[in-house]
Amino acid sequence: MNALKYWSGYMLSALRARLYGLRPGRRSLVKNDRVRNSPLYDDVCAWQKAQMESMTFENDRPTKELKGTVDLSLMRRIHRRTLLEIRHELGDLWRPSSVTMNEGRGISLDQSIAIMHRLRDAGFPDDSLGVVSVEFAGRRHSFAIVQDRTDDFWMLDNGKFSYCPVRGSVFLAVRKDVHVLIGFNFFDVWNY
Repeated sequence: MNALKYWSGYMLSALRARLYGLRPGRRSLVKNDRVRNSPLYDDVCAWQKAQMESMTFENDRPTKELKGTVDLSLMRRIHRRTLLEIRHELGDLWRPSSVTMNEGRGISLDQSIAIMHRLRDAGFPDDSLGVVSVEFAGRRHSFAIVQDRTDDFWMLDNGKFSYCPVRGSVFLAVRKDVHVLIGFNFFDVWNY
């Protein structure tokens, strides 16, 4: 993505986010484990297993311990850098994040996983990171999240919904046409 497209999209997204924030009501987004019947559950579990094996080989196994900090300005910089370096492409198969970063392209799920890995490498706690897959207008889409509260998270989207980080509680309260399918990170799978 070029810088002009990013910054014009960012400004429009920031304005839209402010307008969403003016609307009354928020959606509480507390994780639950009612996700076993999701069609994506088996795919996510297979990805987690492959990811853990690869990270164990690198001696860098994720943990549920709350180590690290959530730095919002760093989160914004990593999100911006990833959107500028990895362009969106249509497709139906996800790849390892190393392939996505080397090729500089990927589906929304690839971009989200790359953002999650970059945030982890920057010192964000493993338990606060994740990817959420949603459905709207008969299509699936994914975005990275930073869960800094027990009932809310920051959405780090690829521009489909927003170029700037947006509070999930605000966005999903306004966009009733967007339905959460599944959320996951390196070791957990959940729903809201």
